[in-house]
Amino acid sequence: MRYNRDWNKASFLEVFLHGIVMGSINKLPGISGGLYSLIIGFYNHLIQSIKSINYKNLTVLKKSGLKQFMKNINGYFLLFISFGMIMSYFSTSKILDYFLIQNELYVWSVFFGLIIGSVYILVKRLRTTDLKKLSYLFFGFLFGILISFSEPLYENRNLLFVFFCGFISICGITIPGLSGSFLLILLGNYKLLLVDSVNNFYNLILNLFNPGNKLVVEYEMINILIVFFIGSVLGLIILSKFLTYITKKFPNQLDHLIIGFVLGTLYIVWPWNQIKNNMDQTEMTSSINSVAFILILIGLILTIIINNYVDKKNIRLNR
Repeated sequence: MRYNRDWNKASFLEVFLHGIVMGSINKLPGISGGLYSLIIGFYNHLIQSIKSINYKNLTVLKKSGLKQFMKNINGYFLLFISFGMIMSYFSTSKILDYFLIQNELYVWSVFFGLIIGSVYILVKRLRTTDLKKLSYLFFGFLFGILISFSEPLYENRNLLFVFFCGFISICGITIPGLSGSFLLILLGNYKLLLVDSVNNFYNLILNLFNPGNKLVVEYEMINILIVFFIGSVLGLIILSKFLTYITKKFPNQLDHLIIGFVLGTLYIVWPWNQIKNNMDQTEMTSSINSVAFILILIGLILTIIINNYVDKKNIRLNR
């Protein structure tokens, strides 16, 4: 893992491609974009760049101009990684939309396997454990159970709630191992914010470039996407200092808390709970259920294989 690399000297294309991968990963529940950046080696550079967007450097923008401001905040790195993430949202959302319509149960089955796999990664990452740290796991588990068996959250288009979703979901970048998409599932707005609103914006852009398309655009969804984006940006800037402090000061306690929380909320993301209101139960044949279980296993195994490969690669690089 090349932690000492100067990422400001990386090519714009490389940073852009990392942004595409990171953005795609952010849309998959159970996998965090922050974990990807940690694996590749630019997590610290990314967080430090985000933290540098502060009042002090904003005064630099006013006094010394854009060039010095961009240098102080690693602006070109942030610009191209953000551009890559934004581009990925359009391509990934179309793919997810297609499969959610055609095979919703199978999509949620893969997601569930990925989430179980993320628990495996977090458990493997634990350095030490004791009774005190286990109390964090227990507290996280109880909180997750409380959420799981409370009144389920359904799609909510209220703009204040959408802003909150954006603000809180950005934790997936700043806390490696905590999936922002998983949080959106728990809040009931995963499909609204990461699929439907993005696809509406995509249709709007296509209509602007080719008026003959006449693709359906729900303008309320455009407003929702803008508010979600603003919430995400502000959340990233405001929470970055606090969350990085927590991850550095209390990494083991945080991992225990996340593990407990994810385990406690598994009931919510159980595939058959996700589709029970959208699919006639008579359609659930044994063959469909069998394929769903296989896909859960594939999602789990895929996460473990990727994690083990990265671990071996990092061991070789650090010798």
